[in-house]
Amino acid sequence: MGRPKKTKINLDKNSLQELMQEIYNDCNTIMNNARKELNERKTRAEIDDTNDEYQIGKVNNETIKILESTVDKKIALAKLQTQILSNTSEDKQSVTDNSITEEDKNTLRELFKEKSNDNNTEYDID
Repeated sequence: MGRPKKTKINLDKNSLQELMQEIYNDCNTIMNNARKELNERKTRAEIDDTNDEYQIGKVNNETIKILESTVDKKIALAKLQTQILSNTSEDKQSVTDNSITEEDKNTLRELFKEKSNDNNTEYDID
């Protein structure tokens, strides 16, 4: 059994590092599972007719869409981390909540919404 997931989220620098690592780990797990499924399907696929080939291709396309969406999430996460790090390096003496822009907060809210839909967990976002 893994660690309990964070459900209370403050959109400030102090709490985002832990949450971003959790999102990154979840994306990696999803990607690894999708790749594993694709590889297993390739090795055990017994194609008898074109209908079988069509069905396998359809399932493979859905799996590839999952891979693409996790890559998009990881890219969005990397952009947020870069912005947070650049803001921190510019203003090392005072860490304020205002250094995260509203655009960053909206992106995070979208990620939380998608994540809550995926795993039926309600997040309390401040």
